[in-house]
Amino acid sequence: MSCFFRLFASTGKMDGNPLSEIEEIVKTTTEQHESNSRVDGSGGAENASTNGHGRSHDNNHEESHSAVPDKAAALKKRQCVFAELVSTEESYVQDLHEIVNGYMSEINNTNSDIPMPEDLKGGKMKLVFNNIKDIYEWHRDFFLRALRNCQKSPADLGPLIKRSATKFALYYTYCSNKPLSEYIVSAHYQYFDCIRQKLGHRLDLSNLIIKPVQRITKYELLIKEIIKATEGAGLYKEVPMLQEAYQQMKVVVKTVNDMMVVLRSLQDFDGEITAQGSLLMQGPMNCVVDAGQKQRELQVFLFQQIIIFADIEKAKNQYSSPTFKYRSHIQLNHMQMKELGDCRFQIKSTDPNKIPEVTMICQAATQESYAGWRDMLNKILQQQNDLIFMLSNPLSTKNK
Repeated sequence: MSCFFRLFASTGKMDGNPLSEIEEIVKTTTEQHESNSRVDGSGGAENASTNGHGRSHDNNHEESHSAVPDKAAALKKRQCVFAELVSTEESYVQDLHEIVNGYMSEINNTNSDIPMPEDLKGGKMKLVFNNIKDIYEWHRDFFLRALRNCQKSPADLGPLIKRSATKFALYYTYCSNKPLSEYIVSAHYQYFDCIRQKLGHRLDLSNLIIKPVQRITKYELLIKEIIKATEGAGLYKEVPMLQEAYQQMKVVVKTVNDMMVVLRSLQDFDGEITAQGSLLMQGPMNCVVDAGQKQRELQVFLFQQIIIFADIEKAKNQYSSPTFKYRSHIQLNHMQMKELGDCRFQIKSTDPNKIPEVTMICQAATQESYAGWRDMLNKILQQQNDLIFMLSNPLSTKNK
């Protein structure tokens, strides 16, 4: 197999793959991590002490005794997971170092003996690396050091993750053009491989630029293991903050996954999808585009700034991912909503610059789905009304 075809095999393309890129990463990483955890934790249970009471002839009593949490073993397990968290963070920072101080430095070197293809000039190279330098500098200068401190003071991990919420948002930006960066690296494999050989790197660029996506899934798994060990050690006061950190990382992973799925599957949308805020909801609904037309099933994407309607060109199956073709959209700051009953609601654009006016009647498949869409849309509209009131009545808002 040639280097070029091996590259395509390693970049996680969606064609013929029922899982999204990050879903595949999560699946693989979870299986590996759970396998390691079983190996690490098996010896402790089998060799548990009988506390000098001798072997019981009562099987039920023996099973009950072996189920008592071994706090010392749990603390040791927690130390091992923290050690893994720090050591893998060190490896991750080194991978980012190879990108920033290796590839990017060589590319920006005006005296480089590797000529840049004309197609990569004029700003396209920025799409390959996006904000990877910002991610690298934060992890190198702050997060790695903070994790090392947490190894000495484990109770600080939960608050650290909570304080880092805005920095983890860097990953949303980075992953926002992941499919495009993959394509550029694949199309110019020979150029980037020449740089790899000059730098003496083992991994090619396609395997390095996926590292940030892999890393955020690893945080989620390791925090879950730390919670389990913390509970086993009886340190229950630390658990709530760790649980909050775990939920926060789940949101990060889900947001990145949702954005990558939309970027891969939504076609013909002329706007900047990454400028529309987080993806809040998505799913199929039966919609009437204009009065008098028949219902048709559309995929609806609700972002913080916009709601997008798309035709379902190809549904997801076990062999391929879905494809959606953009049909219309409504800006949420120019939207009215009206409940119609029978799991239906009408949303209408009030944007004076949008001609013709867009009106959609949407019907959810179930009452539960309808309630989810209705409540989220009402929440957004209420937030807009509150903001308008605050801007219109600054003095009364201040006096409250």
